[in-house]
Amino acid sequence: MTLLNDDMTSSPDDMTSSPYYSSVPDYMAENFSKAQLDEFKEAFALFDAKSSGCVPVQEIGTIVRSLGHNPSKTDVEKIQDEMRNDGKIEVEFGDFLGVVAKYFKDLEEDPAAELKQAFKVFDKKGDGTINVNELIHILCTLGEQLTEDEIERMLAEGNIESNGEINYDMFVKLITSE
Repeated sequence: MTLLNDDMTSSPDDMTSSPYYSSVPDYMAENFSKAQLDEFKEAFALFDAKSSGCVPVQEIGTIVRSLGHNPSKTDVEKIQDEMRNDGKIEVEFGDFLGVVAKYFKDLEEDPAAELKQAFKVFDKKGDGTINVNELIHILCTLGEQLTEDEIERMLAEGNIESNGEINYDMFVKLITSE
């Protein structure tokens, strides 16, 4: 899913007079379409209990997840720590857009990162592994469907742990290096 859009950008003239949009720098607004900004604004507003245009730093991960993405706990903590290091306990909409732009831009520039994000959805323990049977099901039913031979060859090289789990970072490196 591409979020940064070169041909459908918003200008400040298109913006509503909402306090959320008033905190969006022009250079940031140009990175998103009006529809994207509206989607982000709606998600942000759900967590702005005081209607102040700010949300607590600890809500960033929840907001990004409400947009349909699954950042890891580590990614969220890194973002929160970075904001807290800047002395922030609350985040304005413009700062939130900066987080969104950076997070999604990183995914767009690195197909392996996007694939890892997809596997994180199935990482029930949050330990970087996924059950092999679940992986087989995913590979057989989602996206570009693979043959049994292709899956067996990948799994043979995939270093399955004794507990039936496979480290998906290693697995992604394996499949993206071919």
